[in-house]
This record gives sequence, C-alpha cells and structure tokens, in this order.
Amino acid sequence: MNLLVLRFSAMGDVALTTPALIAIAAKYSNTQLTVVTRGNFAPFFYNIPNLNVLGINLKKYKGPIGVWKLFREIEKLGPFDKIIDLHGSVRSRMISFFFMLKKVPSFRIVKGRREKDRQTRRFNKKLDKLPHTVDRYLNVFKKAGFEAPIRKGPWLNVDGESKIFAKEYFKSIGLDKKSGQWFGFAPFAGHALKEWSFQKSILLTKIILEEFPDCHIFLFGGKDEASQLEVLKNNEARVNIVHGAHLGIRGELGIMDRLDVMIGMDSSNVHIAALLKKPVIGLFGTTHPISGFGPFAQEDTGVLQVELACRPCSIYGNVKCWRGDHACMEMIDPLDVVRRIRVLQNVNTLW
Repeated sequence: MNLLVLRFSAMGDVALTTPALIAIAAKYSNTQLTVVTRGNFAPFFYNIPNLNVLGINLKKYKGPIGVWKLFREIEKLGPFDKIIDLHGSVRSRMISFFFMLKKVPSFRIVKGRREKDRQTRRFNKKLDKLPHTVDRYLNVFKKAGFEAPIRKGPWLNVDGESKIFAKEYFKSIGLDKKSGQWFGFAPFAGHALKEWSFQKSILLTKIILEEFPDCHIFLFGGKDEASQLEVLKNNEARVNIVHGAHLGIRGELGIMDRLDVMIGMDSSNVHIAALLKKPVIGLFGTTHPISGFGPFAQEDTGVLQVELACRPCSIYGNVKCWRGDHACMEMIDPLDVVRRIRVLQNVNTLW
C-alpha cells in the first residue's frame, strides 16, 4: 500500500503533520508514505519509517499548467493506492482530481471553516473547542481506512546534520558547553496582530536576564527582522541572535533541541519546539488555542493569554483589531512570562 500525502505550507502546519504520520507509520508498517511538500521542510520528516519526501519548489509550478507538471512528476513515484490531502488548497485539490481521473481515491481534510467563522465573528460567538490540527490530519487517514493513536513524543527528530550546524553555531558564539538555562525567544509572527509590542519584547529580555543570572537567551527571527533583533540584543553577551536565513531549518532545529524553554507568539517557532517536546510559552491574543492551533500536547501549560469577549477575532491573525488597542496582547505582561517560566521549572512534567 502506497499513500500519497499532500501538505505544501505553512511551516507550522507542515510540521504538525509529523505526529499523524508517525502514528500511521507505527501501526501500518507495511504501508509506504510519500509526502509532497516544500523542499526546505524535508528535515521535519527525518527518521519516520517507510516515509519518503518529495521536496519541491512551488515557484516552479505556477498556474494550472504548473500544477499539471507537478502531478506528472509525482505520478512517476507511484503507483499510489490512495491520496491523503492534508492541505485542501486549490493546488492539492487539482492534483487529487488528476489522480481521481486515474481511479485513485482521494481523501481531503475538513478544516471546519464554518465553526471557525462562528468563533471569530464579532458578535454572538460560538466558542466550542474545535479539534486540534493534528486530530484533523488523523481524521483524514481514518476516512481512508487508516486509524491510529498518537504516539508519545517527541514528534520531530533532529538529524546529525542539524546537530552539527547547532554545534558550530554554539562554538561560534563561545558556548562550547552548556551552562545555566537556555531560553529561546521568537518575538515575531507572520502577521502583526499576533505579535506583542516591541517595547514589551525589549522589557522581557531585560527582565529574564535579571531574574535568571545564569541564563542565555537565543533570539529567533528572519533576515527582515535582523535590525530589530540587534536592538533586542543590545550588546548583551548573554543574548544571542539565531540567524534563520544562515542556519536554515536544520540549524534552527538543532538549536531548539538544546533549549530549556521556548517563548514566542502564536507562530511556527513555538509549534516546532512543542513537537520537539520542549516546554513552550506561546502568547495568544487575536488567535485562540480552542480553534485547534495550540502548541501540540501543551495546550494548557504552553499558552499564555487573557480572556476577552472579543477573542478570538481571527484564525490566522490577518485582521485589524476591532477595539483598536490590541488589548489581548498588551494585557499580557512580561512578568507573566517570567511567572510561567517559574511554573514550568517546578511542575513535574514529561519533558
């Protein structure tokens, strides 16, 4: 049995396929899984049995003709018995349709858009807890006849190359050996409304350095945020910038794997760290974990939020604040983060 699994983006959503894929691979050892995704996401799938990754550059497959070309390339890896569409995008639906013309059945994710609209509308919200994204992925496999329970994490494995990248990075900043506590902090997100004010990020960095004299802080961000990361660093020897553009996903995975806690917005960094089974503190404001996007297996301890009647106002953070004051994020104080760190240090967890 050969299953074709489609999930192209975004980074956090692709990473969240791994608990489902591990569950299926463990229970159905005679089943081959072929995952088609962006090429730079391939490290997420390291060491999953019977799984092959076709990493692609989506820029090469634009428009209907491009999707047809992609289908023809995927087809060469077959034959496939079933298509598992974990994306539900126009591209994945078209590829599924082409395979259905060849009598290969397709099974597609149910995203629950109507229920999410009820959560995010301004008035008369319906705040029922929705299935986690991982559960939605598993439900697609279940519809295809492959039901499996979630396995114990971690759900991302760090390969040797990632560890080498991380080792070289730590050596370059003078940290050959780990001492004290290592905190990751990712102050940015894909949409501005999911972010704290920059002044709060500056304040949090200062407070952590004061409260934890033996700690090191690792700031995560992209090349577009380089100047802001330098401001956060403020020439502090115990604050280090993780240059994602230079290290790539492999390097970042290797570094996250050495952290004691990962702090961030509702963004891929927090979700990836949770999949590495690292304690996380995700700041949620415009979005809400009840929509199914909380840090996996840490939807309680890993979420820092304030309850407001207007929350959630968005699933992805790509809206404007109805109140105009961004209270859902501004009411979270840097000291709240420090208190949560203390809780994580003293709770008997599985980490």
